[in-house]
Amino acid sequence: MDYHVRYFQSEDGSTIAAARGGRGSPVVVAPAFGTSLEMSWAAYSAAFSEHQVITWDRRGFGLSERDAPCTDPAPYLADAQAVVDGFGLESFDVVGTLMGTIEATVVAAWNSSRVSRLVLRAPVTGLADWASIPGVVAARAALEHDWEFFTEAFAQFVVGWGNPGGPELAATLRTATTREELGALFEAFIKLDLLSEYTAIGAATLVEHHPGYFFPDSYARRIASLIDNCELVVYSGAANEFMNDFSRARSFIAARDESVTADGPGAHTIMFTDLVASTALTQRLGDSAAQEIVHQHDAAVRAALAEHGGRQIKHTGDGIMATFSSAANALRAAAQIQRSTADSGIGIRIGLNTGEPIVEAGDLFGTAVQLAARITDRARPGQTLVSNVVRELCAGKQFTFDPVGEHQLKGFDAPVALFEARAPTTTAS
Repeated sequence: MDYHVRYFQSEDGSTIAAARGGRGSPVVVAPAFGTSLEMSWAAYSAAFSEHQVITWDRRGFGLSERDAPCTDPAPYLADAQAVVDGFGLESFDVVGTLMGTIEATVVAAWNSSRVSRLVLRAPVTGLADWASIPGVVAARAALEHDWEFFTEAFAQFVVGWGNPGGPELAATLRTATTREELGALFEAFIKLDLLSEYTAIGAATLVEHHPGYFFPDSYARRIASLIDNCELVVYSGAANEFMNDFSRARSFIAARDESVTADGPGAHTIMFTDLVASTALTQRLGDSAAQEIVHQHDAAVRAALAEHGGRQIKHTGDGIMATFSSAANALRAAAQIQRSTADSGIGIRIGLNTGEPIVEAGDLFGTAVQLAARITDRARPGQTLVSNVVRELCAGKQFTFDPVGEHQLKGFDAPVALFEARAPTTTAS
């Protein structure tokens, strides 16, 4: 798979080289430790040959800004966001391995409405996790005192001890970066603690744990427990094989496309939920308490989806987008969500519309989706608003629809008639 390189400017004006190649739904692969586009593209493109692959050179590496060692972690994270925004990605998956899980985690947390699936392979919250491990202490000493020895040892670790490709990889690493740049990257990431970022991830997540990469099982379980909708698996192969074995990641991402296309094209009833004034909640309650309210919202919505045949498409940061094959079941789910959160003080507004959206790369697009989102914006806390087509599809189903007038919605030329929906007391299908 060939790739094309584009250059983007990060927040501080640094130039970041990013590559894109292939076709299909986008997969953003965060670079691993010490790698460059030249070193990693073959492995990434082979692993995700059915997808459009996006990756980049960190500052200090390969084709990106060089000769300005940076020990502040923030610019590296901003670089990753610059790549995502530069390519204009609207819906994508993210994969990271070892050090790459740092940027992968942040991209998923900062773009919760855009990331559908996240794979964290041997994740770290920051390199402080590794700082006291004897092997890492020795590696940092080698990096500081003997650059050539460090690159030779690192290459053998990656490809397997005794592999004839080791010296070539070591030589490539020496041209891709410098001892100063690599040391600065380590010092930057050792300052990070991403535990708070895990709780902001809305994407379905796979955490792969490898016991050969220093960490006990309890460490991986802790990370997985902080992420909603997370699956944890343990890799049983050799440590050096793990680096380039993306088979589980590939299968996990493939399931994303199947989750939406299983229903095929045609009519979908699209639901948006919105946690009212989530930013104000954070300011008033603090991050931890506000995040707990988000978790309550998510649990209520997902329980209703499971009960009434809905399917989550993505987390939008302040809510969830879902789809139903039945308009009546969508209304029953909405009623369940409102009932289950009514006494908790959580203000949720819900909007529903039925149409034939574009199904692409595990997501839904088009006018039907846009209208559902705009309807949600008009709802009050605790209120479910629907379009006329939803009302007509549910005629005779014992729902109550109160007209709330015609509204001029952003992006729509003609006023749209909206109705407040209430379900009967029983929710049986």
